[in-house]
Amino acid sequence: MKARKTVKPKINLFQSIELWFFVVTVFAMELLLHLLTETTMTFARFLIILCFSVCYGGILAVIAELTSPWRGKRPLMCVLLAVTGALFATQYFLKITFQTYMTLESILAAGGNVATEFSGAVFSLIFQEFWIIALFLLPTLLYALFGKTHGGFDRNTMLRGGLCFLLAAVFFGLGTFTVNVSADKPRYKEQYNFDAACQSFGLLTGFRLELTNSSKSSDNISFQIQDVPEEPDEEDVEEPDPAETPEPSEEPSTEEPSSEETPKTTNEMAIDFAALAEEEDNDTVAQLHSYVASLKADKVNQYTGMFKDKNLIFITAEAFSKEIIDPELTPTLYRLANKGIVFEEYYQPAWGGSTSTGEYANITGLIPTDGVSSIQDTIGHNMYFTLGNQLQRLGYHSAAYHNGTHTYYDRDKTHCNLGYSTFMALGNGMEEGVQEVWPESDLEMIDFTVPQFIDKQPFSIYYMTVSGHGNYVSGNAMADKNYDAVAHLEMSEVLKRYYAANMELEYALTSLIKQLEDAGIADDTVIVLGTDHYPYGLEQSEAWGNEVNYLIELYGYEPVLNPEQDHSALIIWSGCLEEQAPIVVDTPVYSLDIVPTLSNLFGLEYDSRLLVGRDVFSNQQPLVIWADYSWLTEKGYYSTSFGTFTPNEGVAVSDDYVDRIKAVVANKFSFSRGVLDYDYYGILFGEDDVQ
Repeated sequence: MKARKTVKPKINLFQSIELWFFVVTVFAMELLLHLLTETTMTFARFLIILCFSVCYGGILAVIAELTSPWRGKRPLMCVLLAVTGALFATQYFLKITFQTYMTLESILAAGGNVATEFSGAVFSLIFQEFWIIALFLLPTLLYALFGKTHGGFDRNTMLRGGLCFLLAAVFFGLGTFTVNVSADKPRYKEQYNFDAACQSFGLLTGFRLELTNSSKSSDNISFQIQDVPEEPDEEDVEEPDPAETPEPSEEPSTEEPSSEETPKTTNEMAIDFAALAEEEDNDTVAQLHSYVASLKADKVNQYTGMFKDKNLIFITAEAFSKEIIDPELTPTLYRLANKGIVFEEYYQPAWGGSTSTGEYANITGLIPTDGVSSIQDTIGHNMYFTLGNQLQRLGYHSAAYHNGTHTYYDRDKTHCNLGYSTFMALGNGMEEGVQEVWPESDLEMIDFTVPQFIDKQPFSIYYMTVSGHGNYVSGNAMADKNYDAVAHLEMSEVLKRYYAANMELEYALTSLIKQLEDAGIADDTVIVLGTDHYPYGLEQSEAWGNEVNYLIELYGYEPVLNPEQDHSALIIWSGCLEEQAPIVVDTPVYSLDIVPTLSNLFGLEYDSRLLVGRDVFSNQQPLVIWADYSWLTEKGYYSTSFGTFTPNEGVAVSDDYVDRIKAVVANKFSFSRGVLDYDYYGILFGEDDVQ
């Protein structure tokens, strides 16, 4: 009898076309997305993305091998490839539209709103950029046509699957090693930010890091407090000139302090955080207590209580930019920006997630650590220090208004919790006074709502505008309405339409001031106006069929660094200030400074240690923070993208300065995350019973 020949297993991975199909597919998607949305790619980032792509491709190959005996193998792999391609295509559109990548949670939180509110623009964009979708879905089509069907499950299958897994593990290790020796290492964990992670490590790694580093999946918060010497307060921060202090517009309060009261010197509450930390069983909450206990409170100053008992109108202006402020074109904006408190160096960081995150930062004074969902996560939490809640506790009449859809970002649920007894927008009353076009009129909103509160003093009013919203190329009702006012300007048509859209805000403010003056309460009312984000709609050249980056035209230069992109204007004005010399703030200021600064100006009972920003008139050092952990002080700018600190001209810093500020920044992120995730204010003050 002839002996049977033994057949050796064939396990040569280089002959496994399926494995390399998945590897090439993942790497091609990552590379395509990066090239379409980013301007640069370092060699280190290329290697990192390549290594992790091989890893993820190997995992897909393992799934393909293990499902070989199943008749549904090819449909399953087609579904996985289609979902992956759809994720990449979605992130492409998000990046070119909102200039940020978004987590799945943020996409789910905002997706329905975008689909309904901007359905026309969404379909137009998809139609124009359909070839992008086709490229990301091409692997699905190829696998459906040529992929392997089910087969037997034998020793070869197990060996191939095992070797694919080993290959994935090896390249995961190589990718991790490359990360640890690259300049982007901090972005991997301690300075994790989804958008920055996607830029540095690829989209799929961004999603993986989101699972491991996100606030929702982290059981503990590391504050990374470092024992380093502090800079002297008095030597580094110049106190405001008393000669610039405006005279009070009304008599000081005649209420006699009790015999036990002593004049306060700092804005802090009588809470023993060190004792709370010792008594707390929850490790994270104990760390929060210890962190607050380690901080110094802002000092009171000659501006403390300057606006005591006055009315407040707080406005977040959609896509507003300081460039549109002009004495002839926008005289009311110019008046408000120059006849009150003048901020020479103000920044509105682009926190990622569009309007929602900018609005969250303005209202709460906290870093939006959960993207678009941050403001929605406040539902049911005690947001004790929002200006709305602080003034509502003092008996102020309060209301919030928006000339967009009332359910957008769940504002119908969030804003009452943020300190406003009523919230009105389109769908729950605003449509009675505002025509439903896109975008809606700020002027119509002001004229419809001011009569509702002007005789209910003191009042605390919040507006979220929409007239300045993009796109500006076509289909913008406000740009069409006000085009004649800007037709003479020497600039591109798109930029003219941006200016025209923002003219509606100018007209709205003109009407608001007139109504306050006619009622005789302009001197008793404070108007605060900041933006939600820089006008990133002007960057959407590819998305909207343009050939020019109109943001460069607006600024007069190409913004590369965060401070160049996010500079803006903050307005704090009251009629009582107009006869005084302007109060000039020449230090760096940003959106998280709004709440503590106004809390001090209104003489409110608050604890400055429980907010991230500073009262700009206090002794605290200026610090501006961005979502990617970059920061700016009076001494210079630190970029996490480049891992470098650039001191201002003529400034020298100590050896430990950068490390110390980096630790301070990390602490502020952790604290903001703790407040949001653990309802920290609720722990301190109980449930919010003023709603």
